[in-house]
Amino acid sequence: MSSSAVSVVTKENAKMASIEAARAIAATIVVLMHAANLMRVEHFSGHVGMGNVFDFGYVGVDFFFVLSGFIITYIHYGEIGRPQMMARYLYRRFSRIFPIYWFVLLLSIAVVTLSRLASGASAGFEIGTGDIGSTVFLLVGDGEPKYVGVAWSLQYEVLFYVVFCLLFVHARLGAVLFVVWGAYILLHAAGWSPGELPLRLSHPHCFQFLAGVAVGALARRTAYRVHPRMLWVAVLAFCAATVFEVYGPFERHSGVGRIVLGLAAALVIATLIGLERQRQISTPKWLARMGSVSYSIYLAHVLFITSFYAVLLKLHLYHALPEALVYGLALAVALTATCLLGAFVELPLVGALKERFFSRAGVRARQAA
Repeated sequence: MSSSAVSVVTKENAKMASIEAARAIAATIVVLMHAANLMRVEHFSGHVGMGNVFDFGYVGVDFFFVLSGFIITYIHYGEIGRPQMMARYLYRRFSRIFPIYWFVLLLSIAVVTLSRLASGASAGFEIGTGDIGSTVFLLVGDGEPKYVGVAWSLQYEVLFYVVFCLLFVHARLGAVLFVVWGAYILLHAAGWSPGELPLRLSHPHCFQFLAGVAVGALARRTAYRVHPRMLWVAVLAFCAATVFEVYGPFERHSGVGRIVLGLAAALVIATLIGLERQRQISTPKWLARMGSVSYSIYLAHVLFITSFYAVLLKLHLYHALPEALVYGLALAVALTATCLLGAFVELPLVGALKERFFSRAGVRARQAA
């Protein structure tokens, strides 16, 4: 990329506290939904818990997709148009998700297998040869991941990471292709496209990713200002988009609903960035730290919630305690356990891999010199 297009805020901290907090809130919304949905298992409650008031929680994943596009663009903007930086980019992206995902996958396999053996059933290993691509390497198009069901969203993450490489190969051509791609998704959502693109590239989640890319590029190229009250407008817009998606004229998970969610989430992120630069927003440190381990929270919360419900059932406490108390305890256990997992497994793994990469890069640079 030419020097004239270099970010106006190259020295700015890419990990802004408000963005980390937004990640934490999005992950928590998903946890709220799953903690209630998991109660519908027959030997638990047999119905969705808490009156199904948290059934909108899946919009947290939609927010994550926009956030993913923003973070990738914001962090790697200065490397766009430089093919030699592609390997570094891919290493940083994949080392962010795969180590903790593989850890949670192995942990889930161990817990499920031991649970089955303890109940007198066979181990029943679920991963076959045909599941390796989707489950181990999170490839799109090979089916849903086994054991860690929520990892379906990481399949899109991996797809986004690879497609983003177009911007490294050629910045302007990649940007044009992204605009055409976004337009095609909009036409497809309106029913005006000739058909589906391969690898789910015409899915509305891809538009959400592109919306995040647009915000990331905007934030890197311009120093726009935002009025503090704009945050309330943005949050209300996202709430309205959620109501539209859940209760609007289109069925849930429709293309239109998710595009509206994507645009609203992009507005929230753009507003947070503007306020952060102006230092007109204060974020609790604990919430920002929680956001830094959002992958652990997202990937492992179902395992801990299910295990907690099973333990209460075994102790004959699940049906003896009020549903709200069981639900609240499950949330507390899941969030505490996943935050600890993030602090003592995810972040050390990422840090070790990053240090290893840069130490090798330093050795190569000295050798070249």
